[in-house]
Amino acid sequence: MRNRTLKEYPNVKLIACLSLTISLLIHLAIFLSLKFGEGIIFQQIGELAEHKRMRFHFDGFILNIIFTFLLAFALYMYNMYIHKNVKFKDNSKLVFIVVGSIIITIIMSFAFTALHPYILGYADFDIPINRKVYHYRNGLMRDFFVTMVVTLSWQLIVTNYRSRKIAVENETLVAENMITRYEVLKNQLNPHFLFNSLNTLQSLIEIDKEKAKDYVQELSKVLRYSLQNQEVVALEEEIRLANSFCKLMEKRYGDNLKFDFDIDARMMSYQIIPLSLQVLLENAIKHNVISDKQPFTIWVFTDYEESTITVFNVIQPKIDKSGGNGIGLANLSERYRLKWNKDIKIYNDGDDFAVTIELKNINEK
Repeated sequence: MRNRTLKEYPNVKLIACLSLTISLLIHLAIFLSLKFGEGIIFQQIGELAEHKRMRFHFDGFILNIIFTFLLAFALYMYNMYIHKNVKFKDNSKLVFIVVGSIIITIIMSFAFTALHPYILGYADFDIPINRKVYHYRNGLMRDFFVTMVVTLSWQLIVTNYRSRKIAVENETLVAENMITRYEVLKNQLNPHFLFNSLNTLQSLIEIDKEKAKDYVQELSKVLRYSLQNQEVVALEEEIRLANSFCKLMEKRYGDNLKFDFDIDARMMSYQIIPLSLQVLLENAIKHNVISDKQPFTIWVFTDYEESTITVFNVIQPKIDKSGGNGIGLANLSERYRLKWNKDIKIYNDGDDFAVTIELKNINEK
């Protein structure tokens, strides 16, 4: 599963973009209000208090956008600082944010209003006192509206971050649980195979010591492969392991057991979960009669169009069905479900038995 990460909070660049957006939207609303009416949103701005249409000054308009941007940016940075550094509960943090935002807004609003005429090039003392009062009041109203927007939007950002964080944490826990279960299944399989192999070796020692020596050599190859800590391998490597396993079984059963492999060379790089073929071959051998009177053949073949590999045999059921508890096939099925969220396909009509596994094409996008 792809590892997901989540940044703590929006970075400075994103905060600057949000601040500029808020400033532009607010002043666009003010501009439209002044242009098409006597002030739908801010009716008491400047000369509108005296029921006169306020003249539009482009330089003053741009300056107000800059001032509002600076205020919004300062408020966002203050909110982020409180959330990251103040170790209080959420309710206490909210009090800090509200009180601090009010103080910042009052200070910056009065400072911007006082600086406004000097930046535009006309003296503050040329403005009548009543106009000054209107300017300070209307600037404060606008800036408190900005404060409200910033505070609410920041709370939405924090809420969204926390919900995403919980989702990522839950996803991580699920992934870790799946990995743990997968490892348990893989570790369960190794001693299972070893137990069966040692039983076979014991039988061979009693029958033919030379065959037993060859069996030990092939067994060492299989065990070395099974102990590799790999989640997936190339089909070519898995086929090589399957051939070693087949040699082990042929030493035990002789001409009574045959294997027929038909593998498309184009699929050799496809991925498969390790020991898949060994489990299926072992499962077929374990549950069917193999004798001089009833020789047994297992077919292993691929389907390039479907990207699958199948292990097939004609059923020759044992009279005594205590040959196993089904751990191998169930183990393999669960491993594929955990690794690739896919099910192996099992076909059994009483006469034929087949298990088909979908391979992973690493070249497929």
